[in-house]
Amino acid sequence: MAKVKKLKTAQTTEVLQGVVDDGTKEITLVNKYGELICKVHIRPSDLSIIDRYKDFEKDFDKIVEPLKSLDIKNDGTALFEKDWKILKSVETTLVQRINNLFDIDNAAEIFAKRNPFSSVGGEFFCAKVLHALEDLAVRAINEEAQLSNERTAKYLSDLPENSEVITDAGDTADNA
Repeated sequence: MAKVKKLKTAQTTEVLQGVVDDGTKEITLVNKYGELICKVHIRPSDLSIIDRYKDFEKDFDKIVEPLKSLDIKNDGTALFEKDWKILKSVETTLVQRINNLFDIDNAAEIFAKRNPFSSVGGEFFCAKVLHALEDLAVRAINEEAQLSNERTAKYLSDLPENSEVITDAGDTADNA
């Protein structure tokens, strides 16, 4: 009879994990009754978000152009089955652009409870969401810029009054 050797079982090791503040801010959108619509995470130090938003805003009418020929119900769904594919295609494009805008991958969650093309006050729900996100993103970017200016001022405070300092040297994006 062969000798059976008992193998040692591998011991589980604890996974070490740390948390780093990477500057990400959580933007929470709620409806007028305080019910959660979505949470979006942005990096306010990513100033190119302003340029991406401007591009998105400029392209918005082109993105939703295929919807003009459709009959869309107030809940944002297609009235006719034949139009459903076009509606979903436009929604997919919209979600991809929002993902690109905020450098995220969960924009579909924004419209999990309400269709992006549902009517709210005669406007698409997605347009209302985008305007709200724009306002909050600009506020977050301005707060980050203020903190950055304060940090920079601390290091420039010992320079003589008559020295030439260009305060926006190194900026890579338009702060418009």
